[in-house]
Amino acid sequence: MSPTPAKTATLLLSLVVSAFLGVARAAEDEAPLKVVVHMNFAEVGAQAAGLRSVRRMLKDEPGTHIEVVCHAAGIQVVEKARTEHPGAVASLIKQGVRFVACENTMKMNSIKKEDLIPGVDTVPSGALEVVRKQFREGYAYFKP
Repeated sequence: MSPTPAKTATLLLSLVVSAFLGVARAAEDEAPLKVVVHMNFAEVGAQAAGLRSVRRMLKDEPGTHIEVVCHAAGIQVVEKARTEHPGAVASLIKQGVRFVACENTMKMNSIKKEDLIPGVDTVPSGALEVVRKQFREGYAYFKP
């Protein structure tokens, strides 16, 4: 007994949808990862560990888009006069990692743009930047 035209159409539609979903999943797997790193702590060892993690991410998954958001006590990692990691930050910036400093934190602590390591950008709110990256831009969240 041969299938009815409706069953044939349903089977064909199922095959087309399955193929489409497989291609979409493959494209997703090949898309660069996007990670927002939340740096809001002053502990130098934890900052170093976080920066090492960023380096490893780039090594293990080349092409990963990474943004390090520095606010509250974590802003010191990008301040020229206070950071313990100027070389690590500069090296990561050269590798394409985006570092941003919270303008709210900068205002509260009288920090000027020229007080930051060259290449560090600013955003109005560090906390809101973390949320935007996750929910509007599809970034994964990482807290060292």
